[in-house]
Amino acid sequence: MSKQPPVLNTTRKFPDNMTSAHALVVKAKRGEKGNAKGKGYAVPAFNVTTFQGINAAMKAFELLGSSGLLAFSNSALKHFGEGDQVFGLDVATSYIKKMAKKSSVKIATHLDHGDYITEPGRKVLQAAVQRLTSVMADNSTDHINKIAMPLKDNIELTREVVDMAHPVGLSVEGELGVLAGEEDEDTKSEFSTYTNTDELDQFLKETGVLMLAPTIGTMHGPNKGKPGQKVKLNIPLAHDLLKIANEINDEIVFVAHGASTLYPQVAEYAVKQLNEMGNGKSADRQKWQDFVGTDWDQIEGLIEAGFCKINTDTENRQTFLAALLGAINENSAKIDIRWYDNQCTDALTKSYIQKLIMAGNYGVWHEPKINVDKFKFDLGISLKDLISQAS
Repeated sequence: MSKQPPVLNTTRKFPDNMTSAHALVVKAKRGEKGNAKGKGYAVPAFNVTTFQGINAAMKAFELLGSSGLLAFSNSALKHFGEGDQVFGLDVATSYIKKMAKKSSVKIATHLDHGDYITEPGRKVLQAAVQRLTSVMADNSTDHINKIAMPLKDNIELTREVVDMAHPVGLSVEGELGVLAGEEDEDTKSEFSTYTNTDELDQFLKETGVLMLAPTIGTMHGPNKGKPGQKVKLNIPLAHDLLKIANEINDEIVFVAHGASTLYPQVAEYAVKQLNEMGNGKSADRQKWQDFVGTDWDQIEGLIEAGFCKINTDTENRQTFLAALLGAINENSAKIDIRWYDNQCTDALTKSYIQKLIMAGNYGVWHEPKINVDKFKFDLGISLKDLISQAS
């Protein structure tokens, strides 16, 4: 391992209207929108698992002039590739390239929770470097022994990815600390650890990553705490970590995993549909009522502490499912898959618009095509009508 990690090649030319995640997120940290600079904001990284998710996100980016960040988990790649993650990369990226070509904003594609520990993980990450614009090298956890990966090993494995990716223009995200919870069958942990401030300086300097996922109390999955209790993150620790990172390189940005907020109105809408359909599974209704997300005021605290990439997945899955329940309740015998598809895709678009506005990621590449102050996320109102009301 050389003493100095390679710097990120910022001259790499990606396909039309595409760029690295870091290029978008560092703009957010600086508060750059168009030719102006103001308050810092965040770029939500939408984990997409279907073509509907891609279409919905692209429409939301266009409406708001937002920086677009599409992330893929290993499970999502299996879905796109019918079990073959590398083929899934080919399928998803070729589609996004065509969509981005006609875009008026900048788009980044990102591998979420790639690892360089296992042989399958190395294979997928190497393929991602050839096909995406950014990758995550999550080497923070020894899943076999259920312990945090030793710092030395985490640094060495992550540095291998930086050595491979930075020279060809791909930004790399590392993770320091262990995040609890379950995002899907390929991303889960039964325990968590806070990021150690004493280790941060060494990790950043020796790996050269410009994006880092510290652990400050967020969790993967739909149950981030106990029902009725407010999720509290370690915001003071986040500020301590930011101070250390800025002294090394003020272009280092933090990433919040487990940042879904889980909108109460979505759960209420889903329960209403189940009640109207006479669904006898009270346990399902209770699950909806027990979902707990990360309170938005906590996420705002993270944004102020340099967390400018906020990963968003569970709330969008919930929105899709709630919309599907609503569509079935409205017409359970409509023999037209496209109608159900459009209902759910429009709901996803509304969810994406809401999160982009909350994060301040609008008007970056052009003025929003709707009035962001008038947009009100509501599953009971069509996307067309919501856009009209906010125009």
